[in-house]
Amino acid sequence: MIKISSSSCSTRDKENKNSSYDMTLAFVGNPSVGKSVFFTRLTGVGVEVSNYPGTTVELVRGMVKGKGRTIEVVDLPGIYSLGTSNEDEKVAKEYLIQDQPDVIINILDASRLARNLYLTLQLLELDIPMVIALNQVDLAEELGFRVDASKLSEMLGLPVVPTVATRGEGLDEVVLVAMEEAGKVQDHHRAEYSPWIMQALTGLDKAFPDSPPRVKMAALLNDAEFVELCCMPPEANALLSTGRRLRQNLELEHRISVPDTVARDIYGESGHIVDSVVSRFEPKKSLRDRVDGILTSPNFGIAVLISALLLTFLLVFRIGGFLEAWIVDDLFEPYIIEPVEAMTLGMSPLIRNLIIYSLRGVEAGIAIAIPYIAVFYIILSVFEDSGYLTRAAFLLDNVTHKLGLHGRAVIPLVLGFGCNVPAIMAVHSLGTRREKRIASLLISLVPCSARTVIILGLVGTFVGFWPAVSIYLMEVVIIAAMGLILARTLPGERSGFIMEMAPLRKPKLKSTLQKTWLKSREFVYIAFPLLLVGSAFLGILDALGLLAIFQDFVEPISVGLLGLPAFAATALVFGILRKEMALQILAVLAGTANFALVMTPLQMYQFAVITTIYVPCVATIAVLKHELGTKDTALIVTFTTFLALGIGVLIRMFGPAFL
Repeated sequence: MIKISSSSCSTRDKENKNSSYDMTLAFVGNPSVGKSVFFTRLTGVGVEVSNYPGTTVELVRGMVKGKGRTIEVVDLPGIYSLGTSNEDEKVAKEYLIQDQPDVIINILDASRLARNLYLTLQLLELDIPMVIALNQVDLAEELGFRVDASKLSEMLGLPVVPTVATRGEGLDEVVLVAMEEAGKVQDHHRAEYSPWIMQALTGLDKAFPDSPPRVKMAALLNDAEFVELCCMPPEANALLSTGRRLRQNLELEHRISVPDTVARDIYGESGHIVDSVVSRFEPKKSLRDRVDGILTSPNFGIAVLISALLLTFLLVFRIGGFLEAWIVDDLFEPYIIEPVEAMTLGMSPLIRNLIIYSLRGVEAGIAIAIPYIAVFYIILSVFEDSGYLTRAAFLLDNVTHKLGLHGRAVIPLVLGFGCNVPAIMAVHSLGTRREKRIASLLISLVPCSARTVIILGLVGTFVGFWPAVSIYLMEVVIIAAMGLILARTLPGERSGFIMEMAPLRKPKLKSTLQKTWLKSREFVYIAFPLLLVGSAFLGILDALGLLAIFQDFVEPISVGLLGLPAFAATALVFGILRKEMALQILAVLAGTANFALVMTPLQMYQFAVITTIYVPCVATIAVLKHELGTKDTALIVTFTTFLALGIGVLIRMFGPAFL
């Protein structure tokens, strides 16, 4: 661990750590190296997800037991370096320095070793005990790479354990080796830098003999955050000031960029290691290569992408609709709702409404949301685990450029179909504020899984599959139009990006189901209780007559302007809390989940379109405020509200000709 003998530079004391665990392991690695698969296989699904203090970056924590010891494992966000280019890197760096895990488990992708080792060489300079999990060795073999794990271990000076996380191979061994390494002082490898960089570091050595190498390197690179995390203000300021002077002298004398030179040296070191430990051979042309060629083809790839999207919606529609009908018609209505309604006939209206509305909330949550959300997330998890999501991003790269964005923005846009919140959180990786503003607005319009619940659960089930698909097409047209307008009118700089293609993999059922649960549990833990409270609250308002007063107040808009039933306005208000609640509360207020009994096909179509466009949910609004600020968030909320109302009026005027 980093420890400076001077009292002015120190890290957080180990005694401040959670005493309920015997030790802590931190999983660190690049994105898409199998880190999440590794973590979930070790910990199962009983994990805790929380934002790192003061950020929107999530840390996933779990627990394993080994040799009678209780071990906390922390899955840090995927990063490429310990730099400061995005919030993920800042959080990972801050956690490693301040929280001080007992051992780092650095997960490397054996098929992309050179790039992965850049982060490894930086981690070694932290002087925290470390173990390498050399993952995806099977994929490396298929691609024609064979890594000598023993030689890699010898060169790095720390244990290297080959693993295949998707099959669970080597995972237990990694943890056991990490337990043995805890507390050891490893004589590990350190990167060698260019003579002029070493000259500057020597100058810092003389001025600050007690400071560790990584802190002095951070001072030379002007990484103030790193230095300030390790040192008290007097020492930190002195280090940064001296480092700044030495860096300026170097750049003037040698006409070099110190950060570029250091990066080149580290990449050169990682290349040397790869040349020493990796043997290459010509792999056979596999079926995977031929499939990959089709998926990334400009012609066939687009056809496959469109087919995949249509198949996704069809599966969600068919399976979700079947489950909804079974839960409502065969389970809840005959065995729960109708008997309870008969039993409560003699009760006071307030108590009766409280019971009935609460049960309607349970019915709506189980029958409407869970079937559609779970099915959608299963399919999305398959796309992610197979590597198809990055191929979809590759195919859509040219489209995003026309929308004023670059390839990196494709992933947040695609993720938006799952949930807008993490998608908007992902825009912080974009290069400029202009791109963040464009991407955030477009993501706010992307129909997430909660909106899919409304589109397929209402229009798909009671109007038809193709009318439901037409809503998605309408959303695509709106998103494209807004992107083109913003690309031509919004001032600001553009940035470039080279996108890395993850290799195709065969999804594993256990991993897919675990990932589906991790994504869906937010509804179970957060939205479902909120739905119950909201339903009970509506029952009380209805019994007191306040619900009728509100509906009368907004009737000129909901009924007069839009032509919707009066109770639909209340459902739209609850949709601001969580989008799927609009449909669930609609079922509660209508007194049935068979919406065809209370609404016309045109009204159902209109309600679904308005709900998918107007005001993002409160969680999305909160993330927008964090990423863009109050002004831009208010503009997005106002714009989407008026856009939804305008399109709702147009549907009322011209919809009868089509529905």
